[in-house]
Amino acid sequence: MSDIKRLILLNQMAGPLFRELAEGLSDAYDEGCLLLTGHPDTLSLRNKVNQKLYIKSAPIYNRSSNVSRILSWIKYIIISSYLILKSKKTDAFMIVTNPPILGGWFWFLNKIKKRKYSVLVYDIYPDILIVMKKISKKNIIVKLWRWINYKVYRDASVVITIGHYMANRLYKQFPKDAKFPKVVSPWSDTDKINPIPYQKNYLSQEFNPGNKKVVLYSGNMGASHDIESILQAAKILKNNQEILFIFIGSGEKWQFVNDFSRENDLSNVKIYPFQTEKKLPYTMALASVSLVALDVGAEELMVPSKVFYYLAAGSAVIGISKNENELKDIIEKNQCGVNVEPTNPQDLAKVILDILSNKEKLNFFQQNARKISVGQYSKKSGIAKFKLLLKNSL
Repeated sequence: MSDIKRLILLNQMAGPLFRELAEGLSDAYDEGCLLLTGHPDTLSLRNKVNQKLYIKSAPIYNRSSNVSRILSWIKYIIISSYLILKSKKTDAFMIVTNPPILGGWFWFLNKIKKRKYSVLVYDIYPDILIVMKKISKKNIIVKLWRWINYKVYRDASVVITIGHYMANRLYKQFPKDAKFPKVVSPWSDTDKINPIPYQKNYLSQEFNPGNKKVVLYSGNMGASHDIESILQAAKILKNNQEILFIFIGSGEKWQFVNDFSRENDLSNVKIYPFQTEKKLPYTMALASVSLVALDVGAEELMVPSKVFYYLAAGSAVIGISKNENELKDIIEKNQCGVNVEPTNPQDLAKVILDILSNKEKLNFFQQNARKISVGQYSKKSGIAKFKLLLKNSL
C-alpha cells in the first residue's frame, strides 16, 4: 500500500456497517478515505466521523419502483464518473455492488485511468434478478452482464464477498483463471449493539408497552424475502396475548404487510418505517426472537447483514431458508436459534411458540448469540481482515 495514499469507496447505500469499514480503513492511508454515498444516515453524520474520512453526497437509492430504482442507479454512476476521471495516481478504489451496474461502468472508465481497485460483492447480480423473475436466465442481458462481471473481477486487485457460499457461486460462474473471492463476514459494533433490559430501553414503552415477547423483523422487506410466511404465522398466533410481532423497515412488501395486518385484524402486529441509526441499538434489543428470511433460490446470492445485529443484541434467531446457506450455518453451528423452510407458516408459528414458551431454551439461544457475536463477528476483527487484504493487494 506504500504507493497508495487515498482510498475512494463507491457505495450508493453505505449504511452503518460500511461506514464503520470506511472509518476503520481511513487510518491506513496518508490521505484517508473518500466515501461517495446517498445513505441519509451516513450523510447526516459526515461531520462527526473520523477526520480522515471525507463523505461526499450522492443521489439516494430510490426503491419505490423499478423505474425510480434504475434512475437512481444511473444518477449515482454519473456522479461517480467525476471521481473516477479526476482520481490521482496515488488513489485506489473499492467498488461495491450497490448499484449493481457500477462495476461495469467503473471498469470501462478505469481503462483510461488504470487505477488499482478492489470489489466488494454484497449481492450477486444478475442472479438475484433471475430468482426474482425480473429477467430470464436466457436473456442476452444476463450473458452480457456476466461477461462484464468477469472482466471486472479479473482486473481487480482483490475480490471480496461476505459469505463462503457466495464465493463458491462466483468462482463457479467464471473460467478457472478468475480470482477466487476472499471472504470477510459482516459484523456489528458489539460495543454499541448489545442486550438492553426492558426497563432500561427507552423505546420499550413506545414499541412494546405491554412488555410482551417480541418477534422482530427489521430491515428491507424486499421481493426476495418470505414476508408472507411471517404474516401467516402472526395470524396463526393472533390469539396469543403474550407475543407481539414488530416489523421495522421498508421495501416492495412494506405496503403488503400493512394491508395484510389490517385486513386480518392482527392486533399482535405493529409496523414501523426505518428508524434512525441512533435508535438502532434500542430497536434491536426489543426482540426476544428475530427473523431473517430468504426466498428459495436466493440462498447463495446474499448474506443478510441484519443477522449480525440480531446476534449482537443477544436475540435468538429464526432463519427462514431452504438448502445449505450461510444463514443456516450460522444459526445451527452456533446453536443460537432455529432454521425453518420457507412457505411453511405452520412450522414457523410452532417454532416461535416453542422458543418463547421455553425460557431455558430461549436463554440458551440468546446467550450463544451474544457470545458468537463478540467472539466471531465483531467490528474490530472484521475491519482488521479488510485492512490485511487491501494491504496485500493494492
